[in-house]
Amino acid sequence: MTQTHVELESLDEQLVYDIEDLIRITKFKEDMLKEYFLHDPRILRWQRRGKTRGKRVWLAKETRNAIREIMLNEWPS
Repeated sequence: MTQTHVELESLDEQLVYDIEDLIRITKFKEDMLKEYFLHDPRILRWQRRGKTRGKRVWLAKETRNAIREIMLNEWPS
């Protein structure tokens, strides 16, 4: 297995993703993630923050499914 394949397998097993994980998974830059996904209510629903100004994380499985739904249903093929 390649290192990238191992990294993606470990991402599948995580409970939460941070912004760097989402960048790795989608291959989008942070500004594109914010524009296309992170402000969508289906993604915001799964966002968590430990403190008022704490690091943002997203529930992994639910966020992955929401990103997939957005891309399949709203992006032209």
